[in-house]
Amino acid sequence: MTSTIESLCDIQVPVYQAGMGGVGGPKLAAAVSNAGGLGHLGCIRRGAAQIRDWIRQTRDLTDRPFGVNLVPKGPGPDGFEAQLSAVLEERPKVLSLFWGDFGTVIPRAKAAGIVTMAQIGSVAEAERAAAAGADAIIAQGFEAGGHVGGTVGLMALLPAVLRAVAPLPVLAAGGIADRDGVAAALHLGAAGAWVGTRFVATAESLAHDIYKRRLVAAGADDTVHGHGYSYGWPLGSAYRVIPPRRRSPYRFIAGGARRGDRDAYAEGLSLYAGQGVGLIDDVPPAARVLADLAGIDPGTDRYPDALVVGGGDVQAQGDQRGSGQPLHRPANPRSA
Repeated sequence: MTSTIESLCDIQVPVYQAGMGGVGGPKLAAAVSNAGGLGHLGCIRRGAAQIRDWIRQTRDLTDRPFGVNLVPKGPGPDGFEAQLSAVLEERPKVLSLFWGDFGTVIPRAKAAGIVTMAQIGSVAEAERAAAAGADAIIAQGFEAGGHVGGTVGLMALLPAVLRAVAPLPVLAAGGIADRDGVAAALHLGAAGAWVGTRFVATAESLAHDIYKRRLVAAGADDTVHGHGYSYGWPLGSAYRVIPPRRRSPYRFIAGGARRGDRDAYAEGLSLYAGQGVGLIDDVPPAARVLADLAGIDPGTDRYPDALVVGGGDVQAQGDQRGSGQPLHRPANPRSA
């Protein structure tokens, strides 16, 4: 059985920008969607009126589908129910959910005609989300940046989740920052790649310029997994960050520095980042990042429609870096 996630979301490229609360705003979501992927608005802790405003701003910037990301444990000033009600009324193409029990949320979103995805960190969570009616599952590996829901790496988690929820499509999340990572996820049977950290370091993201520069400067060995304080989350919630290089009172706080934050805060904060951060060496427009993730070299006239999705019998073609060859999804024997 071939995944129908692209037809559900009406996209050409199997790359999904993660929600990234605070830094994933209308310009980034629209840029990703305009380039053929699926952009997301990171709406954790935003009020209902702010969510409506962001959705309408995004619609002014694109006529392509996009999603809204909500985190029940990070409600806005008027509560999660108000956030959810705003999304149900505005009806974006997709609602993605993270960190919580979505048993009553998913049916309401689906009843409103919204494609619903649940991000999970374990097989048990995936099974609960599937039973609740999720249209797709996002398998988040331990490598992921920001808050991390599980303790299993993506290479082990993804095949287990695919078996557990087949034939539902499963997106791969955690440490994916280039075309080789996307190709590997597709080869393992994922329906697409859920990418966060790489999209923080783009021109359109709302991240502070110092945040972006710190991502570019960081190496693969620089992230740490912790359970300390992160703004707006229950104490002890697990996360992955890059610590500051100098001593700072902010080093004990995990978060994402945004435009408008003080420079000292952005320099001293432990910043959300996944293990793929060592693959980031520039801060380009989001469309260029999407092209790279999709395996389309700049200057070709085949982007983005040349990317073959739902590839049936076409198998992965090995290392395509620099070849100009679009990625092809291999057939997934687990969903046959």
